Amino acid sequence: MAEKEENRLQDMGSATCQIDARSAGEVAMITMLHPGKMNAMGSAMLADLMQIFADLENRENLRVVVLTGAGDKTFVGGAFVPELHALNSETGKAFITRLHLMHKAVRDCPVPVIARLRGYCIGAGTELATSCDFRVADKSVIFGMPEVKVGMPSVIEAALLPMLVGWGKAREMMMTGGNYSAEEGQTMGFLDTVVEAGELDDMIETRINQILAAGPLAVRAQKSLMRAWEEMTPAEGIALGIDYMGKAYETDEPQRMMAPLLDKEKSK
Repeated sequence: MAEKEENRLQDMGSATCQIDARSAGEVAMITMLHPGKMNAMGSAMLADLMQIFADLENRENLRVVVLTGAGDKTFVGGAFVPELHALNSETGKAFITRLHLMHKAVRDCPVPVIARLRGYCIGAGTELATSCDFRVADKSVIFGMPEVKVGMPSVIEAALLPMLVGWGKAREMMMTGGNYSAEEGQTMGFLDTVVEAGELDDMIETRINQILAAGPLAVRAQKSLMRAWEEMTPAEGIALGIDYMGKAYETDEPQRMMAPLLDKEKSK
């Protein structure tokens, strides 16, 4: 009995990455797994994810990353409760800092990151999805920020939610701790795309192919520029965009990708 209780409290979370090498570049599929714990995020899974994103940063042919939870019922069901329960003021700050740094690694990834969402996407899972560039879900998704229900505020990347859903809805989410359906998530702007059950992977593939059809350098530049815009005034963002436009022409990508369009014009 004691051994069973010890196993129940043990952090067995992990994350793995599979690289799909395609003609247009590499697609990384990251799968988060915590058996029997709704893929809850503890320190073990965070360490795996940090290492994966550090490795991906150096892959020049990488074009897109997909984040998913193992199984059909959960993306990430929150942080690992036994670890949370054992925290104190000092270790609590250390844990939440590690969680933030993992989310930051997702946001700083040089290529688009797609959250593939099914089932529960709660607390830390909602924050992780918020940190991704795209949130593609099927209608089974349930998401929310329940931290106030267990005696703590929603913090770190929850600060991004007002940009997605507005201040009013963000207050509702974080001050009531309620859960929301996929349909509600799309209406409030949290979810980009919602599809029927069984259509999720086709929609993910569509989004991947859209990214692969674009200029690889342009997509990387666009993500970098948009990250910078988040901390700038509109005037500063416009000025930086002018610099990025000049840098684009330091490569051959604009001329190479516009050549077919120019050929069509010449043949008219």
